[in-house]
Amino acid sequence: MTASRALRVLVADDDPIQLRLAARLLRSLGHSGALASNGRIALDLLDKQTFDLLLLDLQMPVLGGLETLAALKSRRERGASTVPVVLVSGDDLSHNWSFYRDAGAQAHLVKPLDIGSLGELLKRWS
Repeated sequence: MTASRALRVLVADDDPIQLRLAARLLRSLGHSGALASNGRIALDLLDKQTFDLLLLDLQMPVLGGLETLAALKSRRERGASTVPVVLVSGDDLSHNWSFYRDAGAQAHLVKPLDIGSLGELLKRWS
């Protein structure tokens, strides 16, 4: 399974196993990117590099997913370009999706990531 257009994806998650899994799945789908262990590092990387998409864990130390979304929303309101955000959580966010959409997320995936659901989601941006 390969992408129609290779994406640069930033993955922010505090779990090193989830980061390695995401990196492996992205490579197998024909995409590349970078890894961040919290939202602060993700924001720093977004300042320095260009990404097509951010996969963002909700529960992280230093700067969690909701705080990172708030920082990105603030940047958008000031006219800065921002990356589309896909929330990644062990919980199904469907029941409260309007809250997360209003916070600035474009989609969500349930952990653990799998190649099928990740591949389908990435087709929206590739």
